[in-house]
Amino acid sequence: MKKFFSTLTLTTATALTVALTGGAIISDSVLGQTSIDLATLRSTAVSKHNTYRATHKSPNITISDSLNTSAQAWAETVAKSGKFAHSTNRNNVGENIYASYTTETSIDPATLGNGAVSDWYSEIKDYNYASPGFSSDTGHFTQVVWKGSTELGCGAAQGTATIDGNKYNAFYVVCQYATAGNVQGQFPDNVLKP
Repeated sequence: MKKFFSTLTLTTATALTVALTGGAIISDSVLGQTSIDLATLRSTAVSKHNTYRATHKSPNITISDSLNTSAQAWAETVAKSGKFAHSTNRNNVGENIYASYTTETSIDPATLGNGAVSDWYSEIKDYNYASPGFSSDTGHFTQVVWKGSTELGCGAAQGTATIDGNKYNAFYVVCQYATAGNVQGQFPDNVLKP
């Protein structure tokens, strides 16, 4: 099974970060289906977030039905359009986006949820606690552990994508956070050293 992973996050109103492994993506017709077990994905994602957050002395994040609805709507939009981009007009809601590209026709929702959150958190290796602040290399990580974010909503949808001439199934995950993290000047109080 050949897999590619891609992540995108908007960490402030003006910063957009794209991390892509495996080559250029060309949008194909995309299904935008939601055959993914969302209850399992969401449960896994919140548990994984809270495990990482505890390491950074951040309180547990709780599931928000309204954020789940919003994140799901955006995941379906991304899957249908094939355009890996952030939602607009989020009104002080943070957002991380993830995609898994595979030849498999389905994916375990727990694996997908764990993969998304683990990928975002892996940016910890580049975070500089001696000079806290926003970096496009660490914006996913800092949103995951942001102490001031108290609510989480996640959604997922399936589409297709063509990468380097090969067609793959694309599984998109969108997680939204209230309130938004990655606020300039607030990093020392919200991204605590493990």
